[in-house]
Amino acid sequence: MAQRYDIYGICKRAHDRKRYESDVVFANRDQIYKGSLKNIGLGGAYIQTPSANQFSIADIIIINIPFPSGKKDLKRKARVKWLNNEGFAVEFI
Repeated sequence: MAQRYDIYGICKRAHDRKRYESDVVFANRDQIYKGSLKNIGLGGAYIQTPSANQFSIADIIIINIPFPSGKKDLKRKARVKWLNNEGFAVEFI
C-alpha cells in the first residue's frame, strides 16, 4: 500500500477513518482483552484499552468488530502500528 504525505512531508493514512464507537473484544497470544473501538477504516482502526501497556509495535491481534445493525461480528487480523497509554492503532493484514 502506497504511503501518502501532506504538504509538510508528514505521512498520511492510505484510507480515511470513520468514527466508530463500540466495545470490542480482541485476542493476542491466547489472551482475551476488552477495549473500545474509536475509529475504523479500510486499512485499520484505533482501540482504546486499559491493557495498552501489554502490547508492543508489530504485535498481531485478532479483533471481533461488531456491526451496528446486529449482524454477525467481523473477525480481522491486525498488526499494532503505534501505541500510547490509552490504546493503540492497528493495520489490518
